Amino acid sequence: MRVSTILRSELSQFPWSSENASPRRCRWPVAGLVLIPVLMALAGCKTEKAPDNPTVLGRPAQTAYLGVEYYYNFGAYGGDAILDYSLTNAPPWLAMENTSNKAREGIIIRGVPGVTGGNRGEADLGTTNNINLTATDGSRVGVQPFDIEVKRNLVSASADSFTEGKRSDDVDGAGDGETCAMPPMKGTGLHQVTYDTFNDDGTVSGSETATLKTYPVIVRVLLDQPSVQTTKIAFELRSDFDPTACDDGATSGQDCEFSLRNREQAQLGKDVVLAGNRNSSGGEERLPQPDYVEVIDDTSGVLTIDRGITECFIRLEVVDDKFAEPTEQFKIALTEVRQGLVALGGDNGGITESLSIIDNQPAVTFQSLKGHRVSAINEGDTQNFKAVLDRKQEPDNARYTVRLANDSDNATATDPDYEFLVPDAPNSTTYVVGDELTFTAGVDTVQFQVRAIDDSSAPPASEDPAGDGPDNNDEYLSISVDSDYQDGRANYAASEGDLRVWFNELDDPLEVGDEAPGRTVSDVVVGDSGRLFVASALRDAGDGHYDVVVDIYNRFGGAPEKTFTISADSAVNPQPKLAFVRSTVEAGTTSRVRNSLALTFTTDGAIDSASNRGGTDEAVYLFRRDAGDADYTELWHGQFGSGGDDTPLRIGINASNRVFIAGETTGTWAGEVRAGGVDVYAQRIDTRTEDSIQSPVIAWTSQQGSSSSDSLAGLGVSSSTTYLAGTTLGQMGDTTPLGGRDLFMSNYAGGTESSPTIVQAGTSGNDTVNTASIALSAYWMLGDGNFGYRRDIDMDEYVAELVTDSTDTSRQGYLLSYDLSGNFKAAITLNDAGDVAGESFTALTPFDDDMIAGGNSNGAFVEGQGAGMILARIRSEGEVVEEPAENEDDDPIEHNFTKLVEDDREQYPSLGANIKLLKLTAYQDAEIVALVSSGASGSRVYNVLLINGDGQLLNSP
Repeated sequence: MRVSTILRSELSQFPWSSENASPRRCRWPVAGLVLIPVLMALAGCKTEKAPDNPTVLGRPAQTAYLGVEYYYNFGAYGGDAILDYSLTNAPPWLAMENTSNKAREGIIIRGVPGVTGGNRGEADLGTTNNINLTATDGSRVGVQPFDIEVKRNLVSASADSFTEGKRSDDVDGAGDGETCAMPPMKGTGLHQVTYDTFNDDGTVSGSETATLKTYPVIVRVLLDQPSVQTTKIAFELRSDFDPTACDDGATSGQDCEFSLRNREQAQLGKDVVLAGNRNSSGGEERLPQPDYVEVIDDTSGVLTIDRGITECFIRLEVVDDKFAEPTEQFKIALTEVRQGLVALGGDNGGITESLSIIDNQPAVTFQSLKGHRVSAINEGDTQNFKAVLDRKQEPDNARYTVRLANDSDNATATDPDYEFLVPDAPNSTTYVVGDELTFTAGVDTVQFQVRAIDDSSAPPASEDPAGDGPDNNDEYLSISVDSDYQDGRANYAASEGDLRVWFNELDDPLEVGDEAPGRTVSDVVVGDSGRLFVASALRDAGDGHYDVVVDIYNRFGGAPEKTFTISADSAVNPQPKLAFVRSTVEAGTTSRVRNSLALTFTTDGAIDSASNRGGTDEAVYLFRRDAGDADYTELWHGQFGSGGDDTPLRIGINASNRVFIAGETTGTWAGEVRAGGVDVYAQRIDTRTEDSIQSPVIAWTSQQGSSSSDSLAGLGVSSSTTYLAGTTLGQMGDTTPLGGRDLFMSNYAGGTESSPTIVQAGTSGNDTVNTASIALSAYWMLGDGNFGYRRDIDMDEYVAELVTDSTDTSRQGYLLSYDLSGNFKAAITLNDAGDVAGESFTALTPFDDDMIAGGNSNGAFVEGQGAGMILARIRSEGEVVEEPAENEDDDPIEHNFTKLVEDDREQYPSLGANIKLLKLTAYQDAEIVALVSSGASGSRVYNVLLINGDGQLLNSP
C-alpha cells in the first residue's frame, strides 16, 4: 500500500476542520499521539490561509483630452473566485470595456472625452474626483479610487525663420506615424507683383509689374494629442504693414511704404503668399498644394488634420524679389476650428505665431583696404576704403549699386565733417565727389574715398568745447548704405557690415621725454576723451635722485594740459607704471562719470608722509576727475613694502576704483610666506575713509613663487580677481616642472580662506616671455628666441599641445595663447621670410578683437623693408578637427580648437634702425598707441606714435 493511501485512511479518523486549524500548528486527538511522530516524519503538517481581499492594481493617468482616446488596463488579485467589476461615479464618457474573457484578473476602462457618452463636447471638460473601480468575488470587495481632469487638446504652430530664395528643409519622419506627409517642396512657384518706382526725392514716379519666383516654406501645426476625429482649422496670414503710417507728413511714396513703422513689416501678396498667383501659368502646375490644405485666397486657407495625426504642415511661398530689405515680420493666425475637438489657445479664441523673412539680396561689407572694420585717418586727409560685394545666389553678370551714407544714429561726425568720393566711371581710379558705387559684371570689390574735412585752424583753441573740444572723443563716421534712398529700388545691395572711420586730431609728432636733461619715459595709457597719460622718471643732476612726472595730454597734442611732479626720493630709477579706468558711480538716484588714474613706482627712499620699509618699496598714487571737474587731482598716496626689495611692475584698476599691483620681491609680505629667490606678488589696495580723509589700505597680498627665481610678465584684472603671468626656474604650485625655465599662470580672488590657483606650463626647453597680456578671455605670452613654437594636436587624446620648432639661424618672435584656466590653446611664430633678420618683440596689446605684437628687427621683417620698428596683427579663429567614429554609420566626433593667424605685418624703417618700442596700447580700437624711444644712448628721445589698424602712421616724427 502506498504511503499516501495509508495517511489518507488513517487521518480520516480525526475530526478536524479549517475552523479549528491554525496557520502555524496542527491540532491532533490524544488517541493519535502515538502516530504523530511517524505522520510528521512522513508528511509534515499542512497549513491553510484565508484568501486575500480583492485588490485592484494600477493608477490611471489623471489627465484626459477632448477628442483623444483615454485607455487604461487595470490588474487585480485576491478573492477566492472570479472577480466581478463595477465603475461608479465615472464621467459620462468613461466606461468599462465589455469583454468575454471572464477568467482574466483585470479590467479595461476606455472612452473619448467629448465623444463617447453622448457627444457632449466641451461639457466633458473639468475634473471628476473619486471615480471608483470596484472588484468583488461575491463576499469580499476591493476599491481603487482615482481622479481624471479633462483638458482641451491644444494646437500650436511654429516655424524657423524663412530666407528669400531658399526652401524649408524636409521634416524627418514626415509621412510616417503621427506626422502628415511633406507638401510638395521641389521646384519654385511664380507670383506676379506690381510695385511703385520712385523719384530721387522718394515720391512715386510710376509702377512696374514683374513675375518673380517663389520658394516653398512650411509652418508646422501641432496637436498636443492625436485626436480620434478629423480636424479642420481655418488660418490666415497677417501683417502689421500699414500704408497710411507715413513719416515726415507724407501721404504716399517711400515715406509711407518704408516708414519707420513699415520697414520691417512684410507686405502680404508681395513678400509672402499662400500660393503664387501664376503657379498654373504656361500649362505647368507649380508647387501643387497637398490634399490636406484648401486654398481660399493668397493669404488664407483651411488645414485638415486626419485622425491620429499630431503634426501637419501649412506651406507658404516666399517671394524672391530684387529689393534690399531688412528682416521682415508677419504672422500666421489659426482662427477657427471648423471640425474636431481641438482648441486654439486656452480660451479657444485663436492663436498667432510670429514669422520672419531674412533677405537674400546681395550685400556689401565696408572695410579698410586691409579688410578691417575700424580705421582712422587724420583730419584734413583723404583715404581709400573698399566695398566688398557678396552676391549670394545671384549670378556674376548681374549689376548692383549701393548708395553710401553715414549712419548718423551710430556716428558722431556730421555732413560738414566729411565727404565721399567715388570712381567717376566703373572700374576707374579717378575719384569725384559722389555717393554711389556700381558693381558691374564680375566685379565684387570697388574702392571709394573718405575726405576728413579740416574744420579747425588752430586746435584746440578754435574748437567748440561743447562739440569737438578737448573733453570729447575724436569724431567718427559709420559708413553704411543709404537705406532711406534704396528702399523699394531694385538691384541695390544691402549693407552686411559697416565701417567705422575715426578722424584723428593729433597729426603732429608728440615728443614726451628726452634723456639729455635726465627724463626717461616708461609708460603711457589712454584715458577719457583720448587723453594720453605719460609717466616718466626725472633724474636730478645734482644729487642723482629721481622724481616721477605724470603728463596729461589732450587728444590734440601740444603741451600737457596738466602735469604732476612727485618726489620719489629714490636713488634707483622708479620706472613708473600707470592704469586708467572710466566708470559710472551711482549715488542714490543720481549717477556720475568717474575717471581714475592709478600710478605706482619703485623707491629706495620715502615719498611724502611715508617711510621706507627696507630695501626698495612700492609707492602708489590715485588721481581722480569726476564729470564736471576742471582737472585731475590726487585722491591719496601711500608706500608699502616688505623687508626686502619690492619692485612693482604692473598696475591695474577696476570699475570699483580698487587698485591692483603686481611685482617681484626678495622679502616676505605680511601674512605671506617667501618661497625663495625672487618671488612674485599681487595685491589689492582699497580706499579707506576716516574723518572725511581718504587713504590707501592693503586689502590682501598674495605672494607666489618657487625655491628659485621667478619673474613677472603680465597682470590682468577682472572684477576683484587678479591674473598673473610670468616664468619660473623652479616649481610653482603643484605642477611638476617641465624643464629649464617654465611659464606660469595664476589667479587669485582674495579672501582669508582662498589661495592662488597656479598652473606651470611650457616645454622641456627654456621658455621665456618678454611681456604678457591677459585679454580677450585668455593669457597671451609674447617672447623671442632662436626657436619658435607651434600648436600640434594629439590625435589620440585630441588635445592641443605646445611644441617647439627647430632652432633657426636668427632670432624670431612667438605668441602663445592659454585660456584663463591655464590650458594651452594656440601658438604662432613671427619670423622674417628668409630667416636672416633678428626680431625682438617687446610690446603687446589687444586691438579690435585681435592682438598687436611689436618690437624691432635688424633686417627685413617685411619683404623689401629695412631695419626698424615692426608690428604684427594676429587674430584667433576656431578650427574643427574630426575624429572618426567607431562605427562607419555614425557621424565623426568634432573637436574644437583654436589657431592663431597673422593678418598683417608692418615695418617702419623711416623711424630709424635704433628705435625701441616700449609700450603698446589702443584708443577706441581705432588707433594703436605706441611709446617709442630713438637716438643714441644717454640722449634718447621719447615719442608717442599713433597708427591705424592698417598699420599707417598718423603722426610720425
